[in-house]
Amino acid sequence: MERLVFDVETVGISWESLDSAVQESLLRPADTDEQRQEIRDSLGLFPVTAQIACIALYSPEQDHAAVYFQAPTGGVETVREEKAVFAPCTEKELLTHFWEAAGRAKQIITYNGRSFDCPFLLVRSAANRVRPTIDLMPNRYSNQHVDLMDQFTWFGAFRRRFSLAVWCNALGVEQPKREVHGSEVGTLYTAGEYMKIARYCLGDAMATAQLFDLWSKYMRYPGPQQEQTPR
Repeated sequence: MERLVFDVETVGISWESLDSAVQESLLRPADTDEQRQEIRDSLGLFPVTAQIACIALYSPEQDHAAVYFQAPTGGVETVREEKAVFAPCTEKELLTHFWEAAGRAKQIITYNGRSFDCPFLLVRSAANRVRPTIDLMPNRYSNQHVDLMDQFTWFGAFRRRFSLAVWCNALGVEQPKREVHGSEVGTLYTAGEYMKIARYCLGDAMATAQLFDLWSKYMRYPGPQQEQTPR
């Protein structure tokens, strides 16, 4: 596999399941009830208080995706489509599938992966005792991991950081009809709407792949072309 594009969706663990000392530590910066509730509602944003609910893996060369997602209440079977397979599994199993695919890839591609997806994968892998197969956080200027958020800000030269949806709109990348917003993943997970989360996650991975293609062709300077010496 030449390239692997991936995206993850996460879900916070229940507040009640946290040790009282952990709850106290998390709430320490809050001064108001509103701030305390905001902390409780944001558990899904941090790998120390959340799990990976879904991961979508897409191979541009094969034009095929594998989406692994947790379905703790059951009632969901593997779905095979022409260009994607959706498979329910445990968090440990989805992490194992990810590292197996990443180990075969020469390049990984994400959107905001260095700040979000990769720290989640590394922390949750440690929690599940799953060993990494590659370095997800190499030198950020290398091509081993291309994080498009870095590229679209020129590594901070352009200070405003836009969402994946904003860049898709700006560059004419058509996204699938949105039935899910990122803020709704936790609610959908609680309601057992696992396939909705899986399809949403795959949509983001596919959009990331299209943005990478546009960046490669039109935004990335290829370097001076070598003149061909006639024979």
